[in-house]
Amino acid sequence: MKRFQKLLFLFLVFIPLIQLFAWPGMPLPALHIEGKNLKDPCGKNILLHGVAITPSPWFNGCSYNQCRWDNYNVQGCLNYNNAVMDALTDTNNGWKLNYIRLHIDPYWTNTPGCSAGENSIACFDYNRLVTYVNQVIIPLINHARSRGLYVVLRPPGVCPNRIAFGDNYHNYLRTVWKYLSNHPNLKNVDNVMFEIANEPVEILGTNGNWGATGDEHFAALHNYFQDLVNIIKTNGANNVCWIPGTGYQSHYQGYPNHLITGGNIGYAVHVYPGYWGANAENSTSFNNAWNANVQPIANLAPIMVTETDWSPTGAETWGTGTTSGFGLNLKGRIDATGNCSWNLLAPEGLITKADPYNVTTAFNNSWESCAAPTKQWFSEYANNNIPSQNCSTTSLINNGVYEIEFKTNSNKVIDLKYGTNANGAVIHPWDRVGGTAQQWIAIDAGNGYWRFKSNASATGRVIDLESADPTNGKSIRLWDNYSNDAQKWLVTDVGNGYYSIKSAVDTSKSWDISNCNMDGTANLQLWEYYGTSCQLFKFNKIGNTLKSVEAENILINNIKIDTDVQVYPNPSKGGEFNIYFTSQSDENYSLTIYAVGGELLYEAKNLKSNTNQVIRTKLPRGLYLAMISQNSTTTTKKILIE
Repeated sequence: MKRFQKLLFLFLVFIPLIQLFAWPGMPLPALHIEGKNLKDPCGKNILLHGVAITPSPWFNGCSYNQCRWDNYNVQGCLNYNNAVMDALTDTNNGWKLNYIRLHIDPYWTNTPGCSAGENSIACFDYNRLVTYVNQVIIPLINHARSRGLYVVLRPPGVCPNRIAFGDNYHNYLRTVWKYLSNHPNLKNVDNVMFEIANEPVEILGTNGNWGATGDEHFAALHNYFQDLVNIIKTNGANNVCWIPGTGYQSHYQGYPNHLITGGNIGYAVHVYPGYWGANAENSTSFNNAWNANVQPIANLAPIMVTETDWSPTGAETWGTGTTSGFGLNLKGRIDATGNCSWNLLAPEGLITKADPYNVTTAFNNSWESCAAPTKQWFSEYANNNIPSQNCSTTSLINNGVYEIEFKTNSNKVIDLKYGTNANGAVIHPWDRVGGTAQQWIAIDAGNGYWRFKSNASATGRVIDLESADPTNGKSIRLWDNYSNDAQKWLVTDVGNGYYSIKSAVDTSKSWDISNCNMDGTANLQLWEYYGTSCQLFKFNKIGNTLKSVEAENILINNIKIDTDVQVYPNPSKGGEFNIYFTSQSDENYSLTIYAVGGELLYEAKNLKSNTNQVIRTKLPRGLYLAMISQNSTTTTKKILIE
């Protein structure tokens, strides 16, 4: 053990944290859909680029007599597919993917020995679904997270050639999604999205006729998939859902009249050479087909191409085409659309024989096949497409006390009218007088979001959006602290020392004063964000809360760092890490975690020494101090959560 001096401690705690660029371990904040774009919590448009992974022997080498594993070998499956993810996120080798499309292959969910085609559910075994989601799929998703990969999860198998509302396949999907969307390791997990089904071909239209492109067929598609989305949302899962079209996921032109609703809805598209009867090598033919079949829905919602590939001979690809023709035509439409994420069909489309242990670019690095150009394009996309974990460079400090100044008039600040500590108390602009009614305690809510507690409120009331209603003109007032989205605000640096403050309920709406009236008669309200001067604010730090200062002094004066305490991973993701405390004593120890300002945030007691302990804090991104206490001995570790 060794003691650190007070000055060194302060230096280590308060040095700025530098966000490093890296794909493995990159932040994976939950994405959401606003309008026609996929967005991060900071409101930045996000596009994802990746590959599909199917954990089954056939798709893991057996199709070309190079089986990587077989015979339901779970560990063999995990070892191989984890290695594929590692290879395709090796930035030193030029691979910069940020998502996978993960198939729960029927190999795991069908009864062994029962033979059925991939579009048949005759052999489906629900108990096997439960078993192997837990043993195979969840571990793969967890590994993907560690490599900086989002996951689009696909249900087992593909649709039969014809589907109809309430048919056996519909009931099968109901069963699958009812289970998946309620799984604690899938439901609302930040890096997990859902692709609701794979490759419908035809559907029974609302007029009783089978087909794929009529208005009656899109009406039927709406009924079919809305039912499944409703099941997911009823379970409380707000994961992004990607909806397929008919014609093997090629037709979307009728969806604008029959949109799936419920929030966080996008559309999953497949594109191969020859789709829509177009000449994929001819830009005019391909563009016209795309514009007729895909662009109508892309004008309204984000899309994701979850299958595509190509090579001149069709060897080891599904599609036959060239980069000079199909590849550039596809990329041209994707880039022009502006809200389209995309992935290749399989790892074989990127690395030779999908061999993660001897990685070379597939097709001998030929530019006319999909691997070489896709590797280059994905690398170029990556430089401008990193989801933000922290939405601003704001210097707000957790539990710091601030005066919030209007850009419209620097003499006006956010004021609690008469300092009234009551639910519904008015908040408005007023001349700076320096009292507690004009002081707000910033509480870090994670991912760039903050809560603002009135320093004049003995009961800890906070700034609140009335009824969590994002309608323009809704009152922003004081209310009891429930730590909900109505009381959570996205603070974003807009430059020159000013910040926007947007509602977590709807990040397109911000704090606002009607007509920028600063005389105190207009109360703080929510309004569409336009960046006007009365929607921009400056934070002037007053100090820290008393509790924070006292706790900080306790930490500073009693700190010592224990080299026998192991914390890993450190940095950690999502506030989850392992701790191993080596001690000659058999006595249990306690763990307390503090913010750098001194506020107690987490506590665990009766932990066993000389034993690995898994700690799940759910703390937001930041630097923390972990204090380990055993008998009269206290030691400390710094912990970084990304």
